[in-house]
Amino acid sequence: MSSRPEAIDSRLVLHVYSAAILPLGIVSYMWPLVLPETFPTQEAVGKVRVAAAVVTALGTCGAALAKIDDPIARRRALMGFAHAHVMLGAMLLIQALTAWQSTIGTLGAWSALIAGVVLLYLGITGPGADFTPALPPLATDPQGRSRGFVVRNKRGIARLRSEYEEQIRQAARQEERARLARDLHDAVKQQLFAIQTAGATAQARFESDPPGALEAIAQVRSAARDAMTEMEAMLDQLQGAPIENAGLVSFLWRQCEALGFQSGARVTFNPGTLPAASAVDPAARQTIARVAQEALSNVARHARAANVDVTLDTIDGRLVLIVTDDGGGFEPDPTPHGRGMGLRNVAARAAEVGGAVDIVSAVGGGTTLRFSVPCVEVAPPRAYIVRAVAWSLIATAGVVLLSRDGPVRPVWLTLALIAGIAVARYTVAAVAQIRAGRTA
Repeated sequence: MSSRPEAIDSRLVLHVYSAAILPLGIVSYMWPLVLPETFPTQEAVGKVRVAAAVVTALGTCGAALAKIDDPIARRRALMGFAHAHVMLGAMLLIQALTAWQSTIGTLGAWSALIAGVVLLYLGITGPGADFTPALPPLATDPQGRSRGFVVRNKRGIARLRSEYEEQIRQAARQEERARLARDLHDAVKQQLFAIQTAGATAQARFESDPPGALEAIAQVRSAARDAMTEMEAMLDQLQGAPIENAGLVSFLWRQCEALGFQSGARVTFNPGTLPAASAVDPAARQTIARVAQEALSNVARHARAANVDVTLDTIDGRLVLIVTDDGGGFEPDPTPHGRGMGLRNVAARAAEVGGAVDIVSAVGGGTTLRFSVPCVEVAPPRAYIVRAVAWSLIATAGVVLLSRDGPVRPVWLTLALIAGIAVARYTVAAVAQIRAGRTA
């Protein structure tokens, strides 16, 4: 999901580019064979075929760049590809105006320049251009807490790609299963054992000691109630994470209540001002829920904390989760992969959604975890309509100026092309926002 509906994905741009350029290069290369009478000299044939080879190579490069999975890397490749076109066009134009003195050379030079400028525009305005900087690092605690690892990721990375990161995800699933198995053993199994013992006691005392049997039955009811509470908490963990603000807040409330019940700690949840639902990728909201679950599970298993504070708020254009405890803490490792699987899971989740995580801790000094994801407010449909109208006026002016003779006609052509693309972008965005509003 793009935070800006008017943004054109770089993969689509490169696919369209290669689909248009590759046939042009092949046809140009075959032109001298099909219509040899149109070329007065063999030198002209050579120039056309060299130009066709360059065009074909550019189209092939565009198709190859479209295969890049990482959207941030693909956008950077598109920007570099656009700069290459600009440089190629500028150099060819100088050559055409000083040495070649040919119409075909000038046309090819201007074509490369115009293509480069248009690609630059599409790259600059594409997904990932709205990167929200991460928050400043957490300050080192004056009591001597030291910094843990810090992970910063740019917005728009949709999912993990490398083999190592895929191994982390597989290990995270295994860790989740192991954690649930431990919880079942430590909580529900113990409660069921207590129920069984109290039930046997009640059965043995049913005739000889009625008051003792009643007390044992009361223990059975109490243990069954505790087991039901534990089971509900673990079922919440197994369910899909929420994708709306209200669901996320409710999910965090239940996780905090479960931690308080399991550990006996005083757990405080402070929900602050949350961004609009459209401002945060649903996957990022799910990741916040899972990171909170992982952090609170670590507190329950390792921290032995008396007080835990959980905060969810919007700070400097980012949705931020902060989990602070006064437990035993740990000696931080500056690299996320040097710690246990739980912290590696958090680092992997941050990379997956373009988030940032910052951890500060010390042995005996408690721990603070801050996890944040970028949020961008999407403009209302009216704003996109206004922009589409404004760009349509610019496109009209470019077409009018293009109809006039003069050396700057390629400039007006470039302006008209960019304006036309902008009109299409904002029109599509307006329609998408209107439809989203109707289905909301």
